[in-house]
Amino acid sequence: MLKRMLVLGLTVGLAALAVSSCGSSNKVTTTTAGSLITFVEDVPACGVVNFRSSVDSLYVRPQGSTLAYTVFGGTSTRSPIYKVDFGRLKDFSTFLDIGPLAAGTYDQATFSFLSPQLATYEGNSNPAIKLIELIFPTTSPTFSINPPLVITPGGLSGMQVDFKLQQSLSLDSNGQVTPNMTPVMSFVPINPTTTGGFGNMDDVKGFVTSVTNAISTSTGFTGGFGLETLSGSGPLITANLTSSTVICGPPTTSNQACTPIQLNQLLTGSFIEMDGFVDSKGNLVANSIEVEDHEAPENNQLAFLGDVMPNSITRDSNGNVSQFDLYVSETEPDDSTGVSLDTVVTVHLSSSTIYQADSRPQIPGSTISTNFVNLPFGAASIKEGQELVVHGVFKAPPISSTGAVSPTTVAADMVFLKLQSHSGNFSSLVAANPDDRTGGFWMAACDNLFQGSPGAPILVLTNSQTVFLNLGGLSALTPQPALVVKGLLFYDLQGGQVNGVTVPPGTLVFVAKQVHQAA
Repeated sequence: MLKRMLVLGLTVGLAALAVSSCGSSNKVTTTTAGSLITFVEDVPACGVVNFRSSVDSLYVRPQGSTLAYTVFGGTSTRSPIYKVDFGRLKDFSTFLDIGPLAAGTYDQATFSFLSPQLATYEGNSNPAIKLIELIFPTTSPTFSINPPLVITPGGLSGMQVDFKLQQSLSLDSNGQVTPNMTPVMSFVPINPTTTGGFGNMDDVKGFVTSVTNAISTSTGFTGGFGLETLSGSGPLITANLTSSTVICGPPTTSNQACTPIQLNQLLTGSFIEMDGFVDSKGNLVANSIEVEDHEAPENNQLAFLGDVMPNSITRDSNGNVSQFDLYVSETEPDDSTGVSLDTVVTVHLSSSTIYQADSRPQIPGSTISTNFVNLPFGAASIKEGQELVVHGVFKAPPISSTGAVSPTTVAADMVFLKLQSHSGNFSSLVAANPDDRTGGFWMAACDNLFQGSPGAPILVLTNSQTVFLNLGGLSALTPQPALVVKGLLFYDLQGGQVNGVTVPPGTLVFVAKQVHQAA
């Protein structure tokens, strides 16, 4: 694992920093500084399984200046290399960096990439996942910061970086993705509020590295824990707990309701998913935490995050899945030798495997309890295209005498249905209550992992807490532009009635936390 670079909310030094022209050795120093926290997100593209890249520098340019100030990387003394899994950030935001920056107003930014790679699904090829080594412009592109970013002395500012994958792709005359990519990005300042800080964050996931039970008299936090992010390359985040934070312990049976545990029961080495926000002082504050499993990389026990592959599911006579193939987009903790990213493993399920969707309770002011229709998740609920977290021990197969290599296998002790986002187009309205929020509609998925080709029908269910972005509600849905739906994606083998909506047998049911119409 890479050495930790930063500690969010604890070591934000407002010290002197280097200011340089991009690619030159000219330096200017200043001691008048504030701090900048940078978040990153991805706007998805249909037909792309994943896009990942390392990020090695970020420069910002003051209004009216020819010099670019180094946020990180380049000639700076702070030179992390962040591994960003952009393809997993569809309508999700995660931390990229936090550090000092000279006070001033900035209106341009330059982002530098290393080893960008695209993964697509090619059903007729072997392997089915095709990796494309991307060719970026020789000179890193510069983008406007709109509106300009303002850094005040001693203050903390935020900036949201959105990578627009669909607009960045280059296609040939047959509509196939080519290696040439010209990044299209947006940079937008985020101003903290007095109550919500920099806003709520969904599904902050990572690996617990340490636990602190001491109460901080200066902040009122009841303790915290270190959280490893970005596959071990990102900031070592300190997640702070308050008296209202709920920690749901690891489940011992399938579909178990949240069983709260105390902070001193949280084990280092645990993989967790959490809901929280960054306050105006730069502290990550946890609203709720779901502890999934304890990983032991020395025993090949890891968390595997990825998608169920098409045409890979084996079911018994009752419809229960006994094995499936999983495209691995991420492992927690980062495993650089045992299982390579962007490969496919075969997951074996057993009678002792535990299945779990979101068990967290509703927190006032938050919509983290996504499974509002109480659908069960189990061996019959697995379907192509779902994003899952599989916990288990992997085993690399021997190479046969002919040189053929079989897939790595994972014996799953737990399978979690992950909060996820998928793109598609509105097909038809199923039901809409008078509040114009509660009901359902059919969506045609644009990704080909669902059935080997685009167009898989997905039934989207909504309720009064579902957030509609760029939409007034259900009545405003139209076939164009495309939608990005965030929530929990179940597979209902038997069908029936769910919240008054008829679900045909064998239906993908998307319980929506958010419905986002693309701009």
